[in-house]
Amino acid sequence: MEQTIINANGYSIFIGNDVYDTIRSFLLQFEFHGQKIFVLTDVNSRKYCLPRLMSNIQLFQQVHILEVPSGEEIKSLATCEYLWQEMINNNGDRNSILINLGGGTISDLGGFAASTFKRGIRYLNIPTTLLAMVDAAIGGKVGIDLKNIKNQIGLFTIPQVVFVIPEFLDTLPERQLKAGFAEVIKHALIYEKRYWDDLTSKTLKDIKDWKEVIDWSIEIKNYFVLEDPRDTGFRKVLNFGHTIGHALETYSIQNDDEPLNHGEVVAIGIICESYISYKKCNLPKSELDEIVQYVGSNFNHYKLKSGNFDLIIDIMKHDKKNRADEFNFTLLTSIGNSLINQDVDINMIRESLLFYQGLKQ
Repeated sequence: MEQTIINANGYSIFIGNDVYDTIRSFLLQFEFHGQKIFVLTDVNSRKYCLPRLMSNIQLFQQVHILEVPSGEEIKSLATCEYLWQEMINNNGDRNSILINLGGGTISDLGGFAASTFKRGIRYLNIPTTLLAMVDAAIGGKVGIDLKNIKNQIGLFTIPQVVFVIPEFLDTLPERQLKAGFAEVIKHALIYEKRYWDDLTSKTLKDIKDWKEVIDWSIEIKNYFVLEDPRDTGFRKVLNFGHTIGHALETYSIQNDDEPLNHGEVVAIGIICESYISYKKCNLPKSELDEIVQYVGSNFNHYKLKSGNFDLIIDIMKHDKKNRADEFNFTLLTSIGNSLINQDVDINMIRESLLFYQGLKQ
């Protein structure tokens, strides 16, 4: 499988199952100069992915492992304190490097911990989930949650490099694949209709060549990031599906015994925000129906209770994109075309949640 190299904002993204030699060459410079190499990973990635790196790259048998539990709950200041102390205890200094091996939670957490340790050490990402490969590990946004509200503390900082190994996806259960597939759907919706048409010709279960999907999905995200690295304007297109989605994610973490994952809430957000696009920005009804049908065919329906709508909307008030009391959305005018900085009132948000609630799955 041919290796793809994408030039991002000050770093490179290498994609392919044959990138082990590239990883080895990159890390040898640190070993040669005696610099400490740390690997941050969670329980699952340590079990399923780290052994592959160790068997292909001997240097990984000498790194210091920082293991944390799986789940969004680890994106906290307490976990950062643990990581900072572990690096201090194991002779970490400003010349050390942190390798983030895991899903989006690991790249968010690890990037933040590295960028604040001793005023910043270098880090690189080796994403192990589809969500991290096409979204979280790309773009230079890192951060942690505060009191279960997502990404309230963070910064912009770029990795040294990102290595994407598609074969890691064969370690994932279907639910985790779906978590990333929602971002793939979003990328197709906001960029060009030809990607949407190609994607919707198959379901998630039909996709065999994940590298092809990963390549174009990363290219789309990178296009928006290069145009607006600090997320002040054009890059906000990437927020489609996330204004409602992030609020639902926080709500689910606080209230559900088995919380929805990021992709599941983004899928709901895509449907709700497509409905708002139809009502406010003249998204054609036929395209709204296409979006609802395709997302619904790939994701289970979540039972929303009308009595909780106000709580979800209250959570939305913490969204970083809002200005004063206005809810800031990215909306579609058609598949492949979008508008940023669209103000949406509470009644329209409530109406979109009712629309989703009423769908027959």
